Amino acid sequence: MEQNKLTLVAEEGTSLSSGSLRLYALPYGCIDLYSYDPLNRRCAVGIMVAKEYRRRGYALAMLQQLQELATTNYRMHTLYADIAATNTASLNLFHKAGYAECGRFKEWLELDSHFIDNIRMQLILK
Repeated sequence: MEQNKLTLVAEEGTSLSSGSLRLYALPYGCIDLYSYDPLNRRCAVGIMVAKEYRRRGYALAMLQQLQELATTNYRMHTLYADIAATNTASLNLFHKAGYAECGRFKEWLELDSHFIDNIRMQLILK
């Protein structure tokens, strides 16, 4: 998968000033910026990749493009993601994109009638 073939596009008429923004990389999936904090120039990241495009590099390419946009277009200082401790694929993806674990919320998420930890991953942008 060549990163330059993937383009993130926001829905027409949407902007981050509302507090969140969904960017599409059709047909591969989408990536969200949410919980936007303009004062501290940080935002949370969520990502969804269509099942048939997983494990092909699209998620990493989407994260890398988002990092460029966040730096150049939105002047972000920090991006972060909250990931279930059991979601090893997402944890590995965010590690590969340069994020580091910066916190753990014990028994934060309920899954199948029991509680699991939530791991916060953070990337300080250059």
